[in-house]
Amino acid sequence: MPGSWQRWCECWMAGATAPVMLLLALVLGACGSSPGSSSALCGPTGVLRVGLLAPSEGSTNTAQSFSDAELQALKSLLLQASRCDVALEPLNSVDRARTSLSERRWDLAFLPPGLTAYAMGSSAGYTSVRSLGSSRRSRSAILVRESSRIRSLQDLQQARIGLLPRGSLTGFYLPLYNLHGLNLARVSYALNHAALLAMLDHGEVEAIAWDEALPPPSLAVRRLHVDAHVLPLGALVLSGSLTSSDYIAFLRALDDNAAQMPTGLGYAAGVLPEQQAIQPLKAIVESVEAWQLPLDGQPYRVYGAKAAG
Repeated sequence: MPGSWQRWCECWMAGATAPVMLLLALVLGACGSSPGSSSALCGPTGVLRVGLLAPSEGSTNTAQSFSDAELQALKSLLLQASRCDVALEPLNSVDRARTSLSERRWDLAFLPPGLTAYAMGSSAGYTSVRSLGSSRRSRSAILVRESSRIRSLQDLQQARIGLLPRGSLTGFYLPLYNLHGLNLARVSYALNHAALLAMLDHGEVEAIAWDEALPPPSLAVRRLHVDAHVLPLGALVLSGSLTSSDYIAFLRALDDNAAQMPTGLGYAAGVLPEQQAIQPLKAIVESVEAWQLPLDGQPYRVYGAKAAG
């Protein structure tokens, strides 16, 4: 069929006269390729650069979340779907991932909710196209020990607080947003919620950020505050350069082969992300990002313009 199409084009052009030369430009494009052909979906560097994090908040070991075989299968699927060389970068650090997104080092990325909200902001400019993760619903909370005299958020004035690194909704953005206006004696960071709980147990901090989707902690704690926002699932996001290209065939190939995706990724074939749920969270993330952000082990005044959430 491609050969017949090419011969038809050549014959048509050979017999073309001046009156029909105005149509020649329209035919040239068709003569250059066979019907139904599609181009590779690559990033500006000629390679498809892919970021990968575990889809749940507070996960700190992406390598353990996905086996080597699963990572290789994912890379092969992305190569087949995009028809482009793939550079797959699994990351454990949400802060490093945030930097990669802000500098637009990735053409697409599989992200947890907090980084999805950040990626969709105006500074990064990504678009979410598929949902990731399980059906669990995270909510951000602030915990204190059961025996603590702290009874309200205002009682955290001059308290020591434990947070997750920047990039986490439950562990960073929402807790700071809810502590707006307070002067904190010290902010300390941990890599996951379990480490935060250990800090609270050892008396290193008076309160910690928590994710309500996690199993109940073994330590006797009290929920000082539970944020009203129900976190959406994570998402597959595409860069502006990809969304300005024809990426539909690429997504269709991923959807058709979703069974080859790592199980822990929770790729939802054909399921669009929850835009209505992510929009207020995106505004909160952009608001907090504009503040002067806390340094580890230092006092911090939670202050800055606060978007309506």
